[in-house]
Amino acid sequence: MGYILELLRQYGMSECNPVATPSECITVFDKSCEKLDKIYPYREIIGALMYLSVATRPDIANTVARLAQFVNDPSKAHWNAVKRVLRYLAGTADKGLVYQRTALPLVGYTDADWGGCTSDRRSYTGYAYLLSNAAISWKSQKQRTVALSSTEAEYVSLAEAAKEAVYLRSLLLEIGTKEFTDITIYVDNRGAQCLASDPVYHARTKHIDIKHHFVRECVSKGLFTLAHISTHEMLADVMTKPLARVNHERCRTGLGLTA
Repeated sequence: MGYILELLRQYGMSECNPVATPSECITVFDKSCEKLDKIYPYREIIGALMYLSVATRPDIANTVARLAQFVNDPSKAHWNAVKRVLRYLAGTADKGLVYQRTALPLVGYTDADWGGCTSDRRSYTGYAYLLSNAAISWKSQKQRTVALSSTEAEYVSLAEAAKEAVYLRSLLLEIGTKEFTDITIYVDNRGAQCLASDPVYHARTKHIDIKHHFVRECVSKGLFTLAHISTHEMLADVMTKPLARVNHERCRTGLGLTA
């Protein structure tokens, strides 16, 4: 909380009007917007927000990741979007990750926003892992290749989440907490789930980079279990795209960000 209040004070936003979400639902972040007419501390604010999104605030991770692409040439729209993030933080400065004692094992959520970037039509990967009723690891990142279908985008996202699951499982075993390693990863795309569980390589999937099929090996070895979940219950949704207030608050609470 102290970091957020200091950040608001430093950039003259202490008395700003709070908003309910860090980004508008319909927002176009590209290079065609009107350029800034003077120098603003855009790069400095993005750096501060990136630190915050990585450390304790997964709810702003996707918005910050999208805005960070334009640190070399921001526009007025990008500057206004950054100020909106600060306004959102002003209204949620008391929110933080609250962990509770529980015997539940590690659980993960993975999602993708197919073609979410309007500039190059690449998709966004998002995942979050929860332990003790709050997020312990999360990621929001643009995919490096263009996905040709929503299933492919979700599969690539699942592969990224699988790598993190293997690491977290190894960490939990190393510190002697084997009881938490019965990992379940939830996905909301049946096609990606079936693709990950099918050991056969099909003609329609041969264009997918071989590194993404790592998830198949993990499933066959029993390193984690895949389970389907409704899109309306997908907590990683907030890691891939801007959401309306109700959905954003649902995901934020589900990730353990409470007062």
